[in-house]
Amino acid sequence: MKTPITFYKWTLLAGYSSCLVGFLLLTTTGETFAQQQNPVQGETLFVGYCSRCHGIGGTGGEGPSLQGRQFVRATEESDLARLVLTGISGTVMSRTWVTREEASQIASYVWSLARVENQPALGDVSSGREIFNGIGGCINCHIVSGRGVGIGPDLSNVGVRRGLPFLRESVLAPGTSISKGSRGSHSSFLAVRVEMNDGRKMRGMRINEDAFILNLRDTEGSYYMLQKEEMRSMTREFGESIMPEYGSTLSNKQITDLVAYMASLR
Repeated sequence: MKTPITFYKWTLLAGYSSCLVGFLLLTTTGETFAQQQNPVQGETLFVGYCSRCHGIGGTGGEGPSLQGRQFVRATEESDLARLVLTGISGTVMSRTWVTREEASQIASYVWSLARVENQPALGDVSSGREIFNGIGGCINCHIVSGRGVGIGPDLSNVGVRRGLPFLRESVLAPGTSISKGSRGSHSSFLAVRVEMNDGRKMRGMRINEDAFILNLRDTEGSYYMLQKEEMRSMTREFGESIMPEYGSTLSNKQITDLVAYMASLR
């Protein structure tokens, strides 16, 4: 009488075991497939969530280039996934509203970009340095290795942070990379146009601002502390730059050389 019961127990156990093995195989296969697809799926997610600042393909834009570089805040792929989820405090990179799996997929794609070799610049670096310090007047607004004027961003290592397409665009149409809103890495270099009650007009880079005072620095390097109650009007020029467009003043070769020099700054 015990044999049928024993047989039934073993049959039931075997059925459970088959289901468990099948489930484990299905889960493992699914995970392996997801891992294999991470870079591809990550690229799609990157385009949707990250390319606005970092550019298509991670070539750089409002945010830094992600190609062919070492990451200061990430020594492995999981660190990148964490940064995607949490953002970076003190920067405009806020947390991304994605799942952990999606963050891992984005991190996998970004990690693959770090292995992309930087495209070599075609111009003459020495000629570009002369243009930067001479007829281009770039040194009058930018700092390189402690030399220059800090009206605009420090370019000491811009070759690491920005790709060639971004550098060229910044020379031809500098306003393109400026944030169109109050947020963005360039909002601290916001151009402001002011007309005072006494008729004075000025335009420059905002250094600081609160409810009562605007600190402004113009293209000549002069500083102004302006009382807002003495202003007739004040316009924050989001999406614009006080930097001139060099397409009409420099030749194509000169622009190529200038870009080559900036790309060499590392």
